[in-house]
Amino acid sequence: MDDSDNHGMIDAGEATRRLRVSFATLYSYVSRGLIHSEAQPGNTRTRLYSTADIERLIWQKTLARKPSAAAATALSWGLPVLETRISQIQNGMLTYRGRNILELADTSTLEDVAMLLWNAPVNPFAAARFSRAAIPGWSEAAERLRDDPVIDRAITLMSFVRRVLKDADDSSALAAQLVQAMAAAVVTGTPDVERPLHEALAACWHAPAAADIIRRVLVCCAEHELNTSSFSVRVAASTDVDLATCLLTGLTAYCGYEHSGVVLEARELLRQVMAQQDPTPLIASLTRTGVPVAGFFHRLYPDGDPRAREILSHLSVPAPVARTIEAIGQITGLKPNIELALVIVEQVYRLPVGAAEAMFITGRSVGWISHAMEQKMSGIRIRPRASAGR
Repeated sequence: MDDSDNHGMIDAGEATRRLRVSFATLYSYVSRGLIHSEAQPGNTRTRLYSTADIERLIWQKTLARKPSAAAATALSWGLPVLETRISQIQNGMLTYRGRNILELADTSTLEDVAMLLWNAPVNPFAAARFSRAAIPGWSEAAERLRDDPVIDRAITLMSFVRRVLKDADDSSALAAQLVQAMAAAVVTGTPDVERPLHEALAACWHAPAAADIIRRVLVCCAEHELNTSSFSVRVAASTDVDLATCLLTGLTAYCGYEHSGVVLEARELLRQVMAQQDPTPLIASLTRTGVPVAGFFHRLYPDGDPRAREILSHLSVPAPVARTIEAIGQITGLKPNIELALVIVEQVYRLPVGAAEAMFITGRSVGWISHAMEQKMSGIRIRPRASAGR
């Protein structure tokens, strides 16, 4: 079975090859609850085995045999290499400090989530008032970058912020201003920071009806464990740089395909779907290769991304898009991820192109700051050793 076609599950032959064990030993692992197994769709006599469980067993066996080798492989989708109380992904669910994000998304604002993730005793946004006028060079740069991609604009403008907003005694108050600055950097207007950020963004986009779904999106995007951008933030924070620099580190990591690149491809997919009366030929071409379709599947959520499920459940998804999602699911077993959900929100509410990235960046700035704070408090410098390999 090809890795690209398993969606988190592999057959017995591939499982025994990776584990370097017999079929009997594989079945023993299953009976002991170490590896999850389920019937193959369309063939109940054949079983499939959880890739995540198998990788965990391999890591544990390697650790027992050679700790240095285990440490090297842990950096590639391995077991967590850092302890964090900020968020966890377990059994297909994401929690923020032990609280289910689906419950938080129902009633919380991004500001509420920031209080939770930052362990802030009082609302740090209550008195935070970011002002573009207080940042030398901002207005001129913002005008010059009006038509640039959101991520490029944010990186440039936040570099101006970094020169002014340095760490102060009250880091939560500073952090709140930085989140407000991020919101200002991703829109071409001037968000009213005296309002909750979801309302401020909706107003800038002249889409007041989108305020509640933007709120849900910001909450769902606020944090996602030790992903690449958050890990990059922690590496920077471990060198004791200021919070604004940590945010810039997260932004530059976001430029990669795994973050913004998937959003771009998902947006193009949505454009193609909406341009065709019958999406059947497009669906056939997308699913023929066995490679996951952009905007579908997340390795940590074999049964579907709960963030996407939460967002899409509160949308009136256009019929062609809904048919495409259903057809791809039937053919491949894949379900939408957060990136596709973001561009659907952008489409449904006719938000400006780039709003998907803007919402993600604004929400995730809260998580990036929480990781920077936690890493600074730990006093640990992240500095892996190099290996010449084999």
